[in-house]
Amino acid sequence: MFEKGNKYGKGRPKGATNKTSKDIREVSAMMLKGQMELLEKKLPTLKDADYIKAIGLLYKYVVPQQKQIEMEVQNEDMSFQIEIIDRLDQVTNKQAEEVLDSLVEDALEKKKNL
Repeated sequence: MFEKGNKYGKGRPKGATNKTSKDIREVSAMMLKGQMELLEKKLPTLKDADYIKAIGLLYKYVVPQQKQIEMEVQNEDMSFQIEIIDRLDQVTNKQAEEVLDSLVEDALEKKKNL
């Protein structure tokens, strides 16, 4: 049954809609269409909070529910070296650029290795 290479019983393809869920959504949508005139009269009479709640409940059966996706995030161990410069004339622009370039290259290399 569940053996590798089994051509029978592959199951529902990824992303395919469950037939029962689809039928329920269609029936719910048809029921709402039949009640539209009454809904159009009653919804505006509700308090704001009740109105929003009612709309949310109605959409729940017509619009597909979003699924949460979890992602694994790797935390990089970051260490910093701080050098205090008393005066700007102690460092040339070229020296500052070289230090910054090496820091950027190191960060890119670390990211590549992840």
